[in-house]
Amino acid sequence: MSYNDDKRELLKLKQGIITESDTIKEEGAAADKKHYEVKGFKNKLANFFYLYKWQLVIGLFFAAVAAVLIYSTVSKEKADIRILVFSGDKMISGDLYYKTHDIELALEQYTDDFDGNGNIHADVYYIDMSPQQDGTYYNINQTKLFSEIGLATAQIFIGDMAQLETVLGDQEKSRGFEDLSAAYPDDPQIVDKYYYRIKGSAFAETARYAESCPDDLYMVIRSNEFSGYAKQDEKTKECHRRALSTFNNILNDNKVNTPNKK
Repeated sequence: MSYNDDKRELLKLKQGIITESDTIKEEGAAADKKHYEVKGFKNKLANFFYLYKWQLVIGLFFAAVAAVLIYSTVSKEKADIRILVFSGDKMISGDLYYKTHDIELALEQYTDDFDGNGNIHADVYYIDMSPQQDGTYYNINQTKLFSEIGLATAQIFIGDMAQLETVLGDQEKSRGFEDLSAAYPDDPQIVDKYYYRIKGSAFAETARYAESCPDDLYMVIRSNEFSGYAKQDEKTKECHRRALSTFNNILNDNKVNTPNKK
């Protein structure tokens, strides 16, 4: 008999129309609470889904969410290097937002496979620091920026000079950035010891930024002697080593990889 037939049998038993059923066996003698056994695998399965359908729907929903989260974590690209891109200039910041992808693709051509997994990934993190934005939004972005600086995973910064000059404090006192002029004394793109001008560089060409690149856009390398925020540990030192290696490739226009297609 079908599940609907069993339901009809149950109804007849409850109404007293019949006292016994060939398909449903009444168990127990309690008058106020009776239990009926449903026979047959298909009938039992149908009865189970009928009784617990909402629990199953909720369970499947949470299982699907968990599967998506696990897949996102496992499939996420592991970064060989992390770069902060930010600017306090409204025009430059807006331009950088649209150029972030090209900058990332360009950086990956100069980045080695540091973790040896066969995949090159430069993780470019853009933060809008223009003061013209909503005050709450600006404060949130400022918190993001200084959190990133505190973590010290990103050792290469790209931004306008005014913003870079203030983000780590007075360079002579904080030793915030590497003195690039000491390592590359004859490079004309290095300005005021610490700042590598992107405009006019081979890197700007690689990032398809040669024509539209602002004059006031620079790349700096965070110094391992920086006196503030994160303590220097082996992870920080490794991030710094990767930053110096990548920057050296950029300065010498040494493309160690073919362009990634994304």
